[in-house]
Parts: sequence; C-alpha cells; structure tokens
Amino acid sequence: MKTLSFIFVFLCIPQFAFAALKIGVWKENITPTLSERSTSCMGGYGLPLTNPRCGITDAHDYLSLRALFMANNDTQFSLIVFDTTGVGDALINDIRQRVSMLTNKVDVDNLVIAATHTHAGLDYQGIWGGIGSEYRSRIVDIAARAVIQAQSTAQGVKIFAAQTHVPVSNRRGWGIVDDSVTTLFFDNRKTDQPIATLVNLSAHPTILDGNNIQYSSDFIDSLRTNIERERGGMVIFVNGILGDAQFSTTERTIEKANEIGKLVANTILESEKAKQRVMGTLNVSTITFTHPVSNTAILQLQQSGALDINLDDKNQISVDLKYVQIGRYTSLLTFPGEALTRLGLPIKYNMRGKYHLFIGLANASYGYFIPSDEFGQIPGRNTEERFSMGKYAGDEIKRVIDSSIK
Repeated sequence: MKTLSFIFVFLCIPQFAFAALKIGVWKENITPTLSERSTSCMGGYGLPLTNPRCGITDAHDYLSLRALFMANNDTQFSLIVFDTTGVGDALINDIRQRVSMLTNKVDVDNLVIAATHTHAGLDYQGIWGGIGSEYRSRIVDIAARAVIQAQSTAQGVKIFAAQTHVPVSNRRGWGIVDDSVTTLFFDNRKTDQPIATLVNLSAHPTILDGNNIQYSSDFIDSLRTNIERERGGMVIFVNGILGDAQFSTTERTIEKANEIGKLVANTILESEKAKQRVMGTLNVSTITFTHPVSNTAILQLQQSGALDINLDDKNQISVDLKYVQIGRYTSLLTFPGEALTRLGLPIKYNMRGKYHLFIGLANASYGYFIPSDEFGQIPGRNTEERFSMGKYAGDEIKRVIDSSIK
C-alpha cells in the first residue's frame, strides 16, 4: 500500500519539479584590434553615410559579446548579444551557418542574435561606414564559438524574477514610456551561487553623443560591472521597447554614463530582495513576420550595398520572432527592431504571465516600428519615420504577434 501511495504522489507532482532548466553563459571581448580599427566605423548618429566616425583608436571600456544558452528536456533557446547599434541580416546568417559547421548540439533555429544598441560601438549594418572584412570574419567566428562554449557549460539552475522601475522618458513627447526593468536571476541549483543575471530595460544607450570618439557600451558598461561586482556571475543586458525611450540628461560624458549605469544597477540589486521563484518548463514558439519595405531611402541604401538587409523580389523582409515561456509566469518576446512605446507596451501587456521580457533589435535591425496613427504626427520630429520600413509595418507586426500569443 505504501508503494502505491508513493507512485500516486509521484504522478501528481508536476513534471517541472524533475526537469531542471539548464543554462550556460560565455563572454568575449570584441573590441577591434588596432589594425581592424583603421577599416571600421562607429554607428548610431546622423543620416546614413553621414557623420562618419571611422578609424577610431581609443576605447573607454571594451565592447563585449555575451552568450546565453538555455535548455530544458529537448527544447533549447540561445541568445547572443553584441555591444553594437544593430546587426545586419547577412551577418546574422553567417553566424548561424558557422555554428552549424562547428556543432550539431546547438539548435540554430532557436538561436537569436541581438544588439544592445550602444551608439559608441561599431556599425554592423553598413549604414555609417560599416566594418572591415578582417574584423567581420573574426566576430562571426567568435560569436559561433561563444554560443557553443555557453552550451558546454550549461548546468542546472534555480530561476528567480524581479521587476522594478527606472527614470526613463519618452523623447517624442508622449506621457507614457516603458520604464520597467525585468530581471531574471540564474543561480546554481545545488550551490545557490549566481551564474547569470539577464536584465531587460528600455532605453537608448546614447548618453555619449555623436562627438564621442571612444568605443564604449555607454551606461551598460557600468550597469553590468556594478551588478557583477556585487552579485557575481555574468550580466547580460538586452534592450526593450527602446524606440522613443531614453535617460534624459544634458551631460553627455563617460562620467554621466557611469553614474546612470550605477543607479540602474543599484535599483536592480534592490529589486532582487523581492524576487520570486520561476518554476516550469521551457517552451519556444516561432512567429514569422513578412512585410514590404516602402521607404525609398532604405531601398536605395540596400540596393547600393550600404545596408545589410535581405529583401525578396517583392522588396519584402521576412524574419522569425521567438516567443519563449518559462512556466506560467514568465514570457520573453524577441522583436526585430525598435518598437515605439505606443506599439510595444500593448504587445507586452498581452504576453502571458507576470514577468515579461521584450527584447528589441533581435534577429534583425529593421529600424523603428511606429503605430500608424502616430506616424508623422510629432511636430518637428521625424527621426523615427526616416528609419522606418513604412507607415503600416508597426500595425502589421502587432497584429501578427497578438494573434500568435493569445
């Protein structure tokens, strides 16, 4: 009778109690060498092919690539995050192909490649002068090997989530912005030692302006360094609904970037005191988005070879978004550009669970996604419209996402 009772209890316990999620992380320095710097340019400021910041020789902090590998049962999700403004389509494809050449242990279909969006990193898209072939070849190899190394270090973890808020503002003048910070804390399942911290917040890393001539990850460097110093493990930063979100300051200095990064880090560390355990299995689904590019400036840049985006014979882009769930209460969505607040927040509200991570500039860098009723409606400001695929791209991607995650 005791045996039967034990079997009954065993069958009633949810599966997730026995299927521990595993994660592994890896980090690499991707600051260009002196020879690579002479043929590479910074990205982020000015119209395409203007305001060139090429041949930069100085670096304030090293640019990094950070890889996160997650696995549960037969399901994988991998994330590579570059300190750069955005990552071009051909570069993403080359990294995936390189991973496939080196191993069959990493599911490249569920591999996401994203950018932090620092404007003091290199131009991986080609818009502001691009990067040299020597450097490009090296980072493709580094990225592929980094995710493989992350996979090889994967270990069972306990996951905790927390949310807090930071003082970001809307640069297009709206009274709303995504000021939330959602953090996942990964600790070794047996020792409770921190392995990684995944930080998701929405803000342009543009404390350093277009006059800056030092490589830097902007406020993100201080954010990561301060959390790692206090908590241990590796910090991976992913940007969110950043299209119109920024930290407002008139001081465009390294010192101010460090101050903001430290403030955010302390806020996140404080939020950990109220963290909640995340339980459940890992599930990954794919949402495919296809849309024509109607912006003639983008079409001309692509046709001239100055912009790394893939278009079909109908001038359409096609990209896979990933919708990831960990149990009932945590969900993550990858997004192929910079969503504006009035587009991104309603999408985020529709995601399942309590803790939502919205990862922008992931698997593509297709500029700004703007609600059609806001397109061209902000007096004296059209920066986002100039770098948008078209007026209705935002509406369409929201419709596709909403219908997929309901």
